[in-house]
Amino acid sequence: MTTAHEELVILHPGEQNSDSGPDFFNARIRLGETTWAGNVEIHVLASDWYQHGHHEDPVYDRVILHVVHVADRPVFRLSGEPVPTLEIRESEAGPTWERYQSMMTARHWIPCSSQLEPGIDYGFGLWAPALAVERLEKRIKGLMTLLTQAGRDWDQAFFRYMAMGFGFRINSLPFEMLAKSIPVRIVQQLSDDRFRMEALLFGQSGLLGTELHDEYPRSLLSEYRFLRRKYGLHAIDCSLWKYLRLRPSNFPGIRISQFASFLCHTGGRIPDLPGKGALPDDLVPEACAYWDTHYLFDRLSAGRSKRMGRASADLLAINGLVPFLFLFGREKGNLDGGAEALARLEKVPGEANACTERWRTAGFPVANALQTQALLHLEQDYCARKRCLECRIGKRIING
Repeated sequence: MTTAHEELVILHPGEQNSDSGPDFFNARIRLGETTWAGNVEIHVLASDWYQHGHHEDPVYDRVILHVVHVADRPVFRLSGEPVPTLEIRESEAGPTWERYQSMMTARHWIPCSSQLEPGIDYGFGLWAPALAVERLEKRIKGLMTLLTQAGRDWDQAFFRYMAMGFGFRINSLPFEMLAKSIPVRIVQQLSDDRFRMEALLFGQSGLLGTELHDEYPRSLLSEYRFLRRKYGLHAIDCSLWKYLRLRPSNFPGIRISQFASFLCHTGGRIPDLPGKGALPDDLVPEACAYWDTHYLFDRLSAGRSKRMGRASADLLAINGLVPFLFLFGREKGNLDGGAEALARLEKVPGEANACTERWRTAGFPVANALQTQALLHLEQDYCARKRCLECRIGKRIING
């Protein structure tokens, strides 16, 4: 029954509107003996109609039903005609409303954490691929900007994007600036010579100061001076590189040498990766022999190979290769690009971090990167913004 005591039948709820305007389009209802087709608006309080300015907006004149939790004020169209109102009474909405309010006021790591029940399948497995694709879609928006900046030169864009990946967040910006300072054609010309590639990268990084004592960095500097004159290059400021709170194995010098290894293996071009794996073993980069006994130029350390760890290589694939190949395939008309990207993520072990550990403790699967990428996106894009009504897990809990 409406607030005007008319019998109401919902024939079709319509289509939810995610943009501006009424909340649902193309609904069909029957009021008494009359069938109506049009839009539905939903509020907690009926007076929100006026708070939101709908009484002055002609778009809302086509609303056929106003659904509210509390009908605290009658609502009228511009013509003065009352808008039919359905009040969801406390007795009908009580438990659902309480569960929703509990989420909206929660201060937990995710709004529903106190309401999750162990052993219940919330349908995450079926939703995970769509969440992972949503995350990929967000990533490629930034990639499209980078591609435009690179003049739609795919190799140049790949060079810059992978450089940012080698920076692993802390040094992402200086790595990006390093790549911007070098035309990819130079990288491709030097890709068959590891020493010259390192001279190019270290020279442009600004890390080859004049006070060098070891033979290796002095040789790099000598070669770089030749390359700088030949190609008219200008190095970036060495003060951009960060060392604080980094493990020595992540120091810029080691990552730059590993990047040189990666570029030599790929020829400075987008790799054609066989199968569905993300990063084959032969593409896992390794710093040159000098770094086996150094973390910084001219400073000896205990001997240890500086091959990138598998976990870091997997992160490089998840955050770098897979999104780029996803965009590349889409732009080249590969209709199976999304499925291929998901297949690659399924082959990579899930990330181990504080976020995924919380989800694992809550009973969610974190075995592969598809699952962990989906959970990261769920927490960051849904839970943090309390989009519980758009979340399959949240809706299931709210509905009881």
